Amino acid sequence: MRINQPPGFRTEVSSREIRAITARMTHPDDPLAEWRFEFEEWRKAYVDFQQMEQDRFLRSEPPSDLQLREHRYVLFLLMSQGEQLGLTLLQSAEVEGAERNRLLGQLDGFLGSLHDSWHTWHGEGLPQHREGLGRFAGA
Repeated sequence: MRINQPPGFRTEVSSREIRAITARMTHPDDPLAEWRFEFEEWRKAYVDFQQMEQDRFLRSEPPSDLQLREHRYVLFLLMSQGEQLGLTLLQSAEVEGAERNRLLGQLDGFLGSLHDSWHTWHGEGLPQHREGLGRFAGA
């Protein structure tokens, strides 16, 4: 038997969403509680990505065309989410200048490392990687 739910009520919520809600509830006076949670989740994904990069790209055979495409895709996702975190922080009226600059500095440090990875594996200086990825662009 299915119970009718009120509009907007969801029965399926991810554990990540529950943790974000809990972070907001735990620190109701912190306007950045949810941002800090999102930043920490993003940072964990960044660490996992770096570990994968070490294991699959630096300690094994040269990456395949598919692995390069996957790598580029995940880099794009991480950089996009990092930029979204930066935009959210800049748009937050509740954050003072010094705190905003400190948090942006941390965020930009991680983003800089992601950009370095992008240029290392997918930059103009690596024609063999561009050739491998070029087959996807022509499809």
